[in-house]
Amino acid sequence: MAPRPDVSTERRAQIIEAALTCFTRKGYVNTTMDDIVAESGLSKGAIYWYFKSKDDLFEAAANSVLERVAEKSLTAIQACETSTERLRVGAQSMVEVCREIEGYFGLVIEFWTQNERGEKAISFWAEMIAQYRRGIKAIFDMGVRTGEFKPVDTDALAWMIMAAYDGLAAYHMMMPDIDVDKTSEGFIEALLKGLEADGEPE
Repeated sequence: MAPRPDVSTERRAQIIEAALTCFTRKGYVNTTMDDIVAESGLSKGAIYWYFKSKDDLFEAAANSVLERVAEKSLTAIQACETSTERLRVGAQSMVEVCREIEGYFGLVIEFWTQNERGEKAISFWAEMIAQYRRGIKAIFDMGVRTGEFKPVDTDALAWMIMAAYDGLAAYHMMMPDIDVDKTSEGFIEALLKGLEADGEPE
């Protein structure tokens, strides 16, 4: 008898997509595991085989969204030769993230504020934020190292970029008419102007 195919990856993805549908439809607090069971078409036992709780499932779902966008962003950034190009492409990627997570940004805030196990939730998001900060800092470090950017506090600058785009995503969620492309372009060009080194890059 041929061995049964391993469908664990597909099943996990199926559950996550069902959870995302339910969370965006009803919110984190109002979504129940029964809702996700009904949406997925799987048994409750199957759901709990992969995820211990609604918290675990929400974290996996949020992670999958961010990983999906981050993968596209990383590919585009790595194709750039200069730090200036990387920063511009990275900014455009962050604008795309604003649009991609428009339906999820409020969910993240809701999860964070409503979750009784706040310490665990903060730890989860803190690690994810730290990964993004390291990537952004690396772009500034490269620019300073090659002489393309003037010497700056790259750690502080990375935090500033993240705060700016988190704020833009939040504002865009509340005010969809904001021209995020124009806002982002103006911000990045002003930042690049301030980062210009006095001499030619090495």
